[in-house]
Amino acid sequence: MSDFFTPESIRTHTGGTFLARAEHTRECHGVSIDTRELSPGQLFVALPGERTDGHDHLQKAADAGATIALVERDVEAPAGMTLIKVHNCRAALARLATAYRATLRSTRVVGVTGSHGKTTTVRLLAHVLGSALRGSASRKSFNNELGLPLTILNARPTDQYLVCEIGMSSPGEIRRLAAIARPDVGVITSIGKAHLEAFGTVAGIAKEKASLLLEIAESGVGIVTAESDALEHALPPGVSVIRFGERSTADLRLTLIDPSRDRVRFQINDRARFEVPLVGKHNAWNAAAAVAVARRLGLSDEQIAESLRTAAGAAMRLDRRTFAGIEVVNAAYNANPDSMLAALRTFAGLAAGAERRVVVLGDMLELGEASTREHRVIGDALASSIEVGKGPDVVVLVGLAMAEAAGPLRNLLPANALWLESEAGDGRSIAERLAPGDAVLLKGSRAMGLERVVLALESAQAATGT
Repeated sequence: MSDFFTPESIRTHTGGTFLARAEHTRECHGVSIDTRELSPGQLFVALPGERTDGHDHLQKAADAGATIALVERDVEAPAGMTLIKVHNCRAALARLATAYRATLRSTRVVGVTGSHGKTTTVRLLAHVLGSALRGSASRKSFNNELGLPLTILNARPTDQYLVCEIGMSSPGEIRRLAAIARPDVGVITSIGKAHLEAFGTVAGIAKEKASLLLEIAESGVGIVTAESDALEHALPPGVSVIRFGERSTADLRLTLIDPSRDRVRFQINDRARFEVPLVGKHNAWNAAAAVAVARRLGLSDEQIAESLRTAAGAAMRLDRRTFAGIEVVNAAYNANPDSMLAALRTFAGLAAGAERRVVVLGDMLELGEASTREHRVIGDALASSIEVGKGPDVVVLVGLAMAEAAGPLRNLLPANALWLESEAGDGRSIAERLAPGDAVLLKGSRAMGLERVVLALESAQAATGT
């Protein structure tokens, strides 16, 4: 049994008390909050929730192989299970992760944040570092007060690297999470207008992102975008920083960026050449951040370049699929003004040869008072692209906020080419109006559910057998 994951050690680090103590406890390592994904030997944390309560699933956890569980209230222990009662399971999870991070002395921890590009950068890093080193990375978008501790607690003591995604939804969150992760390398991929509702200004967002570097480990380094003046002003003094981007101030300066339909090629400092099978110029920046981290962890440019050539991106970040002659570019995982404009630019190149170019855009959420203005900016950008012959032939605006983008388009598109939908629904109302030869972009905030259009197209294709 790991010296850390013993009943006594877990009780001590969480400040809990034994509610039940099994006579024998099998080897324990790692943590789970979901009995459906629990592996034998993991500690189970019984989180209370609005839809389901982990306390009601202790027997399922025991059946799945958990022999220790954290609980918040007095409950009956399944046979052979040790229960440790804590005041608050979420807080206990954070304390446990903080303590476990301190034991990972030979593991280089990489913390990744940014307004956009962080999940893709995490996936690139997992692929590149995993080609030469032993380690792990955040699953899905495990970047909050639950996901980050789980990522840390499921690392192995012998891992050489651990890549953690660090997100934010409220002021102070990044520093709180960074204090748990104590990254050796802190990556800031971008500064944009995501979460304006909570932070008010881009400067406020930059300050929050830069707080990642306040908790960096001794002798650690920040790897940050060179493209943001706001970030430059927010960087804490005394922290070693490596900048990447196209500006002349970048230490890793991107040159000769060449995006194509299935990949983007680029050079760094006019010398080292790389390519990654992801579309869009912005993915050259994400890949450059991965190059900087991999170099820091000892990989050669040859190793990095070979691995990047076979990398894959994160789900619903410009995924491309074809259904009965309809090519769909699915970027529906999330959206903010910067990522939406980037997606529109990328799609314009990808769809240049399509019979009909269709963009389906959903509300961008969490923009606060800036929402109306920023959605109108999207409409203006669409109008400008249409006027120069590079814009879409059909625009579908989904949601009340995105309807603000319709104004400048009404005189440029015929009525049957500007569709306003209050919601995506099950996706069928949009999917049924698409036709073979269409190229379609899906982009909106996660809550808008635009990926349901893909599901509707999948269902239609299965029904017809095409």
